[in-house]
Amino acid sequence: MYEYTGTADTLVQAARKLFAANGFDGTSVRAITTKAGTNLGAITYHFGSKQALYEAVIASAIGPSRERLRAAAAESGEPLDRIEAFVRAFFAFLHESPDLPQLMMQQLASSRPIPEAALQTIRGNIETLAVLIHEGQVGGSIRPGEARLMALSIGAQPIWLTLARRALQEGVAIDQTDSATRAQIVESVTRFVRAGLAAFPEKAE
Repeated sequence: MYEYTGTADTLVQAARKLFAANGFDGTSVRAITTKAGTNLGAITYHFGSKQALYEAVIASAIGPSRERLRAAAAESGEPLDRIEAFVRAFFAFLHESPDLPQLMMQQLASSRPIPEAALQTIRGNIETLAVLIHEGQVGGSIRPGEARLMALSIGAQPIWLTLARRALQEGVAIDQTDSATRAQIVESVTRFVRAGLAAFPEKAE
């Protein structure tokens, strides 16, 4: 379940902003309920605990990518075409979730266990991509290799570029808030992925 209504949704939205900015340990129950405009007992009533609310926030942030990427992978076309659709959909999802990189960084910087909902989504997305790669290998359009590791290499590019967007903007003047620049990045990555996977890479003209 990724969608909430009423007070539960208000709490999730308020907590998402605070967890992204301050992390789990740096966010108090009082801060969440104050931002949400609810009483102190609202978190316990709707979620049971701050930890359960955090897990709901992470699930609502990353969970929707599962169906979106699975739908992209199910489009018509050859495996390389569907992998490209997957990559484009992943970039779009990350762009539409501007606070997701902060949530990810806060989670990675902490020693807290990764919520199970996030792990299930990550496993599912990797498996979807690995299945496409394996299909292309069987058909001869994708070069040999360990499909899951190849899937990790592909998925890492949108994630890293998103996480590093501030450093890239300040360090090498790549501004991903600019739609034209963002489109160039997506095109570059999809071409790179296709060239790296293709069993018979196209010759440069």
